[in-house]
Amino acid sequence: MSLPPPGPGTWTRDGLQGYALHVGPLWCDADGALALRIEERHTNITGRVHGGMAMGLASMAMAQAALRAARAVRPGGKATLLSLHTELISSAQTGDWVFTDAQVVRTTRTLVFVNGGLRSGERVLMTATAIYQIDAGAAVGAPGAPVPMALHPNHVVREPVDAFSAHVGPFHVRNDERGEPVGGLQVKPVNLDSLGGNEIDAGMVLMMADLFLGRRARTVSGSVCVTVGMGISRLGPVRLGDVLEVDSQTEGQQGETLVITGRFRVNGLPVASATSLWKMVEKK
Repeated sequence: MSLPPPGPGTWTRDGLQGYALHVGPLWCDADGALALRIEERHTNITGRVHGGMAMGLASMAMAQAALRAARAVRPGGKATLLSLHTELISSAQTGDWVFTDAQVVRTTRTLVFVNGGLRSGERVLMTATAIYQIDAGAAVGAPGAPVPMALHPNHVVREPVDAFSAHVGPFHVRNDERGEPVGGLQVKPVNLDSLGGNEIDAGMVLMMADLFLGRRARTVSGSVCVTVGMGISRLGPVRLGDVLEVDSQTEGQQGETLVITGRFRVNGLPVASATSLWKMVEKK
C-alpha cells in the first residue's frame, strides 16, 4: 500500500494517465506538485533514482503547469513541448520522498516558459527549464488505436541494465550501416503522455536519451558515468504504435566530462534531438 507524502497538503492519485500511472505511484496536490517515494524499480545500477525517472517526473509537473497557463490564454488549447533542459545536482535513494517544483515565469500569446525541478527535503536534486507552444485543440482524451509499424528486422531486445529500464522497457537495439548502435522503442499505452492523448510522454523520451546516450558515454570513456545535464528539443510527434529510434554521437571530452548528442527518428524522419553532459565517476 502506498501512503501519501509526509507534511502539509492534500495529496491524491487522481488525474494522471499513461506514463505517470506506469512509473508511479505518483501523488499530486491541488497546486500541481507531484510526489514520489523512491522504490527499487525507480533506481539505476548504483541503487539511486534513475536520471531518466528524475527528469521525467519534473517534466510531468512542468507540462501540467504549462497546460494550465496555455488554457488561460486559449481556452480548450494545449501546450506542446518545444524544448526542455535539466541539470542534475544531487540524487535520492530508495525510501526517499521526491517532490516537484514548477512555476510559469512568462506566458505570451503563443508560448509558455516554465521553470521547475526536484527536491528531497531541503536538498535540491535537479533544476529545469522548458518552453511550450500554445496550440489550438480540444481537451485530450483517451488514445486511439495505434497504427502498426514494424520493428527493424535486425533488432534485438536489449537486456535491461538496471531496475528502471527493466520496468519501462523493453528497449531494442540494432546496428546501422556503419555498425553503430541504434536504440529503439515501440510506443505502448504505458509510454503515453501523463495528461492524456495519443503521443509519447516527454519523460519517456528523456529516459531513452539517458539510457542510450549514457551507453555511448560509458563505451567511449570506459567508466561508469552519471548524468549532469540533459536537453531535448521536440521536432515532431511520436504516437502510439510508432517505433522511436535514437542514435548517438560523441561531441567532445574535457577532463572527466563528455558531451554526447542524439537524434530521434520515426520511420527515418526526425522527431527530436538531445544533448547531454556526463561525468566519469569510476572505471568499469
